[in-house]
Amino acid sequence: MSQTKSKILGFTCLFVLFAAPSWAANSCRLPQLANQHEDAATIQHLEHAWSMAFLQGDTQLESCLLSPDYMEIRRNGELGHLREELAMAAKNRGKNLKMPQIPEVTVMIHENVAVAYALSSFAGPDGEPRRTRSADFFVWKNGEWHAFFSQQTPVPN
Repeated sequence: MSQTKSKILGFTCLFVLFAAPSWAANSCRLPQLANQHEDAATIQHLEHAWSMAFLQGDTQLESCLLSPDYMEIRRNGELGHLREELAMAAKNRGKNLKMPQIPEVTVMIHENVAVAYALSSFAGPDGEPRRTRSADFFVWKNGEWHAFFSQQTPVPN
């Protein structure tokens, strides 16, 4: 290989090594995720953005907001991971689902961890009323919040 081709190959490798992470980071520069602060208002905003993203099938926003190791305990006790969350959201793409009445979210912040929790009421598939207590856990890292764990617990009527 000529010295010129070797230099070009070397520069190309360096470019890919340093530019690729910034391309990924740029894909997460979404307006809904901008201007985050270590406060309850930001968590409440992110909770709303997450709900909208799920209903609209916006897996890009969810991929940016949820940590790669995201996990949840669903209402039925099953465990879910990021890939299942994204797959469920993707099924909503193009359905034009409306945002339901969302309960008020209470936020607790302790150092670099926040918990957003709420009690929601809804009609089950059988039409019977159901209540669920849910909690979403976020971690503050590199100037951004990322959800890493969620739990939904059925509450007896």
